[in-house]
Amino acid sequence: MDGEQEEETAEGGIYGVVPVFLVDEIVSTVEYYRDRLGFQVDYVYGDPPHYGSVSRGGAVVHFTKSDPPGRRNGVRRAGPGNGVDAFFVVQNVDALHIEFAESGAVVITGPASHEYGMREFKIEDTNGYILVFAAEIDI
Repeated sequence: MDGEQEEETAEGGIYGVVPVFLVDEIVSTVEYYRDRLGFQVDYVYGDPPHYGSVSRGGAVVHFTKSDPPGRRNGVRRAGPGNGVDAFFVVQNVDALHIEFAESGAVVITGPASHEYGMREFKIEDTNGYILVFAAEIDI
């Protein structure tokens, strides 16, 4: 850790972010992330379940039960257009794309390189959230 990072950490600096998605069904959502996207189920909380967490590498995603059902806090709520709900930085974007496609994930766009220095692909999860997985590239 360089000196500036050490100083931020010592003062309570930010070191991560966890999106919290509204979903109708916690168990099926964490199972989707486990079975289709290779995440680990960290926990499912409540009886009946009303909160859950998954992780893969350094990425963590939380889910909370929507009340009333059908509510979402994602970009699709705003209507047609661009935007994403979560942007994951990865090491090997092409290998991850193959893994997700073979597991049955809904791939919206395949891997493409962009002039802003990222190679990325986009998927839609089981609740309609738009997720981008991207790796830095030399431009």
